[in-house]
Amino acid sequence: MAPYLPLYILRSDGKAEVLVKSRKKESNIPTEDQLNSRPDAKGNVDYFKELEAGDAKEVDWRRKLGGMLIGELGSQDHPDAYLYGHPQGRKKRYRSPGDFFPHLLWLATDEGADPDNCSCKFCAPDDIQVFDKPDRVKPPESVKKDESPIKKENVSSKSPAITTKPMVLIPQRSASQDKGINATKPPASKPVSGPPLPIPVARHAGPPTLTPTQLAPAKCFEQDQDSQWNKYLFRPGELAWFNRGNAWGLCVILKRTLTRDHQNHDRAKYLVQPLSHPLNHPPARIIESEDGLRPWLAWSPPSPTHPGLASTPNLTYASIDWKGLSSGRFGHGDAEVDGSIFAAKAVDDSFTLFEPLANNTVTTGERIYNGLYLGGEKLWTGEPVRLRLGSGQDIMVVHAIIERLKPNSTSTSSASILLAGDIYRFSTLQLQPGVEPPDNRHLPIRLRQDMEYRNRATIPTKRTLSYWKLVQAGMRVPATDVKGRWYESSTLLPILKGAADFSRDLQRGEVGDAGQWMNARGDCNNAPGRMGARHVDRLDAFGRSIPLGTRISRGLDGSPEDAHFPSEVPAAPAGAMVEPPEARGDAMQGVELEEVGKGREQQGAGYGDMAQFMNLDRMEDG
Repeated sequence: MAPYLPLYILRSDGKAEVLVKSRKKESNIPTEDQLNSRPDAKGNVDYFKELEAGDAKEVDWRRKLGGMLIGELGSQDHPDAYLYGHPQGRKKRYRSPGDFFPHLLWLATDEGADPDNCSCKFCAPDDIQVFDKPDRVKPPESVKKDESPIKKENVSSKSPAITTKPMVLIPQRSASQDKGINATKPPASKPVSGPPLPIPVARHAGPPTLTPTQLAPAKCFEQDQDSQWNKYLFRPGELAWFNRGNAWGLCVILKRTLTRDHQNHDRAKYLVQPLSHPLNHPPARIIESEDGLRPWLAWSPPSPTHPGLASTPNLTYASIDWKGLSSGRFGHGDAEVDGSIFAAKAVDDSFTLFEPLANNTVTTGERIYNGLYLGGEKLWTGEPVRLRLGSGQDIMVVHAIIERLKPNSTSTSSASILLAGDIYRFSTLQLQPGVEPPDNRHLPIRLRQDMEYRNRATIPTKRTLSYWKLVQAGMRVPATDVKGRWYESSTLLPILKGAADFSRDLQRGEVGDAGQWMNARGDCNNAPGRMGARHVDRLDAFGRSIPLGTRISRGLDGSPEDAHFPSEVPAAPAGAMVEPPEARGDAMQGVELEEVGKGREQQGAGYGDMAQFMNLDRMEDG
């Protein structure tokens, strides 16, 4: 779908309620029975479902209506498009995607490449067209869907039944396939001989220029801190991995501060609380360097150590009998490890809105917020997030976080959470004199400085210049379409890869996107499209996995006492720091720590403590 500009009609005759014959007011929406999704006595399901703002179908309606309106009112530029390339010559041009689809279906499914099997209007004119050819066209097993600039990733899998008519089965994408790594490929077909695929040719010069949304200034001190490049990688209230010396555990970030290293450079220091089961909690730890932390989405959690937990589906932190576990009901294992795993999964399946900015529920049914805890991460307005849309590597610069109530409802339990902003795509140009990407000063400083850093490496070696290309402005997407925070490659990759490997890649001009090393929210629960449980307070999301009385610092926005960094809390063991494993972009898009447990058990050690189970020294050995 080509980029477009919104067209606003400054009046409406729509009514939320109308008067019926009995002079009573009636809601101008489908009835309760029509909204009921329960199957009838025969098992049939037929109901209406409200579409959220930004839903693909809702956007498609607005786009088509806008095009028809422009066509009716008149325009100097009529962007009609035709598809040329048919082997019978230029007169055989397709006027629309619908015209071309039968030919595309034939290209995708006919292994024999016999044009007589094609049912398009050029290969099979009206007098001989046959749409049902079960004897000559085999139903395909899978055909990839044509990708538009912005599309929503499919996150579930369902196989349609095969009929006697030719049909296209669109394979659904899992959360781990959006990077195209270890994805299941459709069955290979025989090569089709003949001319190359047709090339679309548009009659107009190109789409109108998009205008980026102006960035609003930070509304609090902590937001300003997190908007700066190369200052803090982690944020209070976030879920993270922390280095215990010879093993890694899961924790919540409580506080942070800046200290000076021996070269008089700022260095971030963190206070973290390890997660555990509710019967026992280890003390808080001080992490002296960001090398001792990893983002929650950088790795994948392992399987539980207790056989009884690992073999029981649908268990949650709240549903586990922790006293029974400690008495051996679920077999032998490490309760602290399993407590942290299930707690982290519960946090990943949660969200908390914070810092309300505006309440427009009376006029628009919406509330506006400055921030959102989404799963294990803390998001602010004015910063980029990773999306499941488009190529899977697109980002959005968020300009508003919106809680949208259902019509005629004041309940927040059924409200939709939306993000509004501009969508960008990573793009690259060959370095040529006088050719430069557009200078977008409305990009956050973190995006701009990270891109400058990456270009300094690629220009001398690759002769390429990269930039963030605006592909959609002023869009709204559901929060479920967000993978997670966007991280600077210049900051995170040296930690994930190791300083030596990153320096080598930098000299070669090979500075990839850090997002390719990251999981997405929902992957660990196999629920990438689920919004999860709402918590009014961030601490509630961690529940009993942290001690009662734990406080998450508000940093510069809190009291001076709240920002005080304790000195009596023990630090993580020094001198036993281990080099993290090489992160892999495989099925779960991160390091599969469960392999450690398998390796230990195979050597006869069985299930041990945290250090045994999550010891990364043996990650390379398998």
